[in-house]
Amino acid sequence: MRQLSFTTLLCCTCAIVSFGQPKPEDSTASDQKFYFPASLYSDPAALDKAIPSLAEKVINNFSADNKKDWQKQADYYALAHNFKSSLTAIDSLRKKNDDNSGGMELRSYDLAMIKDKENPGSFDQVFKKEYSTAYNQLSFRKKVSAAFFDTSVITQSKKDYTEFTEKFKKDKTDSLTNEEAQSLLDKYIANSVYGKIHPLMSVYTSDPKYQMMFPAIKAFKWGGVAPVQNATELADPKMKYKLLMELTGFAAKGEEKTAKNEINLGIGEITRKVNLHVATGIPQKNIDLVIIVHAGALFAFLNNEKYKRKYGIDNPNITIIKDLQNFGAKIIVCGQAMTFLGLEMQDLVPGIKEALSAQTVLSTYELKGYKFYNVTLD
Repeated sequence: MRQLSFTTLLCCTCAIVSFGQPKPEDSTASDQKFYFPASLYSDPAALDKAIPSLAEKVINNFSADNKKDWQKQADYYALAHNFKSSLTAIDSLRKKNDDNSGGMELRSYDLAMIKDKENPGSFDQVFKKEYSTAYNQLSFRKKVSAAFFDTSVITQSKKDYTEFTEKFKKDKTDSLTNEEAQSLLDKYIANSVYGKIHPLMSVYTSDPKYQMMFPAIKAFKWGGVAPVQNATELADPKMKYKLLMELTGFAAKGEEKTAKNEINLGIGEITRKVNLHVATGIPQKNIDLVIIVHAGALFAFLNNEKYKRKYGIDNPNITIIKDLQNFGAKIIVCGQAMTFLGLEMQDLVPGIKEALSAQTVLSTYELKGYKFYNVTLD
């Protein structure tokens, strides 16, 4: 770190050391370990009883950054059954974001838990009352956002929680680092708390007019279109929309080991762009879609037999590729990349075309007036 002025070399050195070293409380927080017997992962009831104590210990060990994270504080105080502190954190979150609807799900949960202690068995009724009051005050756009929290989110949360606990059950580890403890608490609240309240929320959030739309291709969860009320800038349904998509990536950075299990994010983003065009009123017949595939993205287009030999599982992209083809997309692979990667056309999903190179496809279609999209996985 540069100093604007200094008197001696020693002073400058001390300043650099001071700024370069982690704060004592941050170091302590990251090094802390918590006793959490591996046997708890095999006993859901015992684990439920142990979570409040773990949450309290993690809160007491919060780093400086954690203390500024009001959402995390709200979550962990709720898990520690300190519902009033959770409500206070939600109030701080709302003030910080200038949004009085922030954390309304957890706020409704906290208030219902407080009332349930006073009047056992009243949780569902109180939660519905609090949540419906908050929900009915939302704008159309925020009701659409609330509807994002659907059964697929709950399913994924359950999967993440199960995989996490199975790992520690297998490792037979009786302690958790601070990072592991926070990961457990994050996954626990998503699975257990939000899993509990989702059915009570869905009465309101499942209204079709707030749901994501999939007017052309439905295979990709994040390929939907959020409803927009009273849009004034509209597409021209009489125009011919010539779209050119370039796809090169197989996995986003940091997801190389898990990408094989999921629909390729690039292919998914292409379906989202298709859905966006159709949702704005452009008929399918007026959309001319060309997809050029090269580099690592080629592996997402392997036929199921080849994919299974390479990755040990069925290709999760087969359905979405066929949906794109049925929509009328022309999928072209780069012959140069095919050669460099040792692939043959029979290794790919049927119906795909091959060009000498991706670069000539790009230049040809751009000169024909196609709108170019570089579909990256960043």
